[in-house]
Amino acid sequence: MEASKNLISLKDKVVEFCNSREDILRFSGSIPKNLRCHVNPPQKQPVQKLVGKISPSEFLKTKDILESIIRANYQLKWNTTYSENEVGTDFIKRYGWFDLIGPNGPFHMEGIRIMIGYWGANLDYQMHWHEAEEAYVPIAGSALFWSEHNGTKMAGVGDIVIHKSNEKHWTKMTNGFLLALAIWKGTNLSVNPKISSRDGTKIHEVKEKKD
Repeated sequence: MEASKNLISLKDKVVEFCNSREDILRFSGSIPKNLRCHVNPPQKQPVQKLVGKISPSEFLKTKDILESIIRANYQLKWNTTYSENEVGTDFIKRYGWFDLIGPNGPFHMEGIRIMIGYWGANLDYQMHWHEAEEAYVPIAGSALFWSEHNGTKMAGVGDIVIHKSNEKHWTKMTNGFLLALAIWKGTNLSVNPKISSRDGTKIHEVKEKKD
């Protein structure tokens, strides 16, 4: 399955954006523009309606990326990773993400994985951790981030939040929604996070969902 013009445009805009930012380059290194393509069939999730309501003109630094996401919205394979038991029904309805670049993304690259995720207003992305190192780069909206090494930080468009391998962290959408790049680096980039239960009494070993 060949990539659509909208999907290629989105990849190009994200690569251009990442390679223009010194802070992202220090984390991930340069991202090649010419990447082998293997597109998975689109997958719908409730979050797509919320993504479609974003107004790119409100976020001038990332306007081109946002316009590309909206154009490609229904050509993307949106995922939710978690179950309702792990994160709750409301979270599932207002959260979603898709792979863009990486070992399993439509544009193949080893050692780096770039995803784009959406979290609705007032969602609480409870404490979780994963083997991959991670950089969150908000491209619309903002959120309160916490990690065990760096404490709390409010981050919006133009910021970067970095988590070390297996560093516990959480995110709270206290000021509206968040749309962000999630850049992973390292090995085992397909391994899902571990996440605490909402009451903090259990740890869920998140299993890979079957399509």
